[in-house]
Amino acid sequence: MHLKRLAWVALLLAPATAVAGEGKVSGEAYADLYWVAENHDSALVDQNGAWFRRIYLTYDYKFDEEFSTRIRLEAASPGDFKSSDVMTTFIKDAYLKWQKSNQSILVGVQPTPTFGIIEDVWYYRSLERTAADLQRLASSRDLGLGFKGGVGPEQKIGYHVLFGNGSSTKAETDTKKKIMAALSYNFTKQLLVEVYGDYEDRVNDADRRTYQGYVAYRGDRFRAGALYMVQNRNTVGEDVELRILSVGAAGAVSDRVWLVGRVDRNFDPNPEGAKITFIPFDPTAANTFVIAAVDFRVRETVSVMPNVEIVVYDEPEAGGPTPDTDVIPRLTFFFRF
Repeated sequence: MHLKRLAWVALLLAPATAVAGEGKVSGEAYADLYWVAENHDSALVDQNGAWFRRIYLTYDYKFDEEFSTRIRLEAASPGDFKSSDVMTTFIKDAYLKWQKSNQSILVGVQPTPTFGIIEDVWYYRSLERTAADLQRLASSRDLGLGFKGGVGPEQKIGYHVLFGNGSSTKAETDTKKKIMAALSYNFTKQLLVEVYGDYEDRVNDADRRTYQGYVAYRGDRFRAGALYMVQNRNTVGEDVELRILSVGAAGAVSDRVWLVGRVDRNFDPNPEGAKITFIPFDPTAANTFVIAAVDFRVRETVSVMPNVEIVVYDEPEAGGPTPDTDVIPRLTFFFRF
C-alpha cells in the first residue's frame, strides 16, 4: 500500500464521520528540506533533498460513553539515503478502548508506556524522536493488552502497564513477550516525575531490560524535561549496556515564535546506530547529539521550523580515528488537520 491509498481511506471514512456523528478523521505530517553538510560517512556529505519523515491519517470512533476505537495509518520516506522506494504505509494504531472514569483498558496495536508522557512534554516529535526512540532502544507501539489511568482523589499518581508481543507493529513469529510499566507522580499541574521499566524475553536468550527516570516541567510558555535511561542487553558474547541522558526545552519568545533545543548524551556506542533512519549514527563511538530550532507558528496547526542536528563523536573505545562530526541543517514543515 502506498501514499495514494491514504487519500482513498480518508474519502471512505469521511462520510461515516458525517453520518454517525461519533467519529473523527484527523491527520498530521512533517517533512524536511535537508542538507548533509558534514558526516562521519563521507559518502553522505552534500546529500540533499526533501522527504516526509511521517504522515499520519487517523480515524477515531466512539461507540458510547465507555467504548471507543482508533485506526491510524502511517507513511514515511525510506530515510536511509539509499532506497528509492515509494513511501510505504502500515497500521500504526488499531485498538479497542474501554474507559470508565479515569481507568482504561486497551487491546490491539497501541502506544507503549515508554514515550507517552515524554513525547507530550517534548511536543516536537515533528523535529525528532525522543532519545530512546531515536536510538532504537524501544518502540512506540506494540500489540497487546494495556492498562492505564490515575490513582487517588486528585489523580496525582498515574500508571500505564502493557503486556505486549515485543514485535512492535510487525507480526509475531515466536512465543516471546514483553512487559512494560510506567508510574508517574504529578507534584503540581506543571511538575511531574515518572519511572519506567520493561523486560523483553527474546529468542536465543538475548533478553533486554530497560530502566528510565524522567522529570519535567510543563508551563504554558515554557517546557523542559530530563531523562536518564539504561538498557541491558544479553548477547552471545559480552553483554551490552546502553546509557542515555537527554535534556530538552522549549520556550515562547512571542505568541507565534518558540525556541527549541535538546541535548542527548549517548554514553555508549550504539551497535544499531547505522540503521537509524534520516540521521544514521556511527556505531563505533559514544556521542553527543544536539538539535536546535526556531518554531514559527504560521497558524495554530502549521509550523515552519529552521533547525540543525549535530552529532559530535568521542574517540572509539577500540581505538582508531574519531569519526567526523555530523551536521544536518534542515527546514522542517509541520501541519495538522
